[in-house]
Amino acid sequence: MDLTLIVGPLASVVTVASFIPQVLKAWQTRSVNDISYGMVCLLLLSAALWVSYGVLIRDSIIIITNLGVAVLNVAILTAKVRFQKS
Repeated sequence: MDLTLIVGPLASVVTVASFIPQVLKAWQTRSVNDISYGMVCLLLLSAALWVSYGVLIRDSIIIITNLGVAVLNVAILTAKVRFQKS
């Protein structure tokens, strides 16, 4: 069995899952003051670039993973905009 068929998808799942606790916490507690706009925007840019790279090399794991990362970071950014204290 080719180990890349296990490691790639597993890394993909873990990468996307790593953002879920922050998304849930931000939306449940509405506490977003410690989340940096810069970090979220850089993560969104990174995900967009990875998706573009995935498309260029036709790698579905890279594309799907980073679309998931982008969606979760949009959820964090939306919470930040919506719940940020002035």
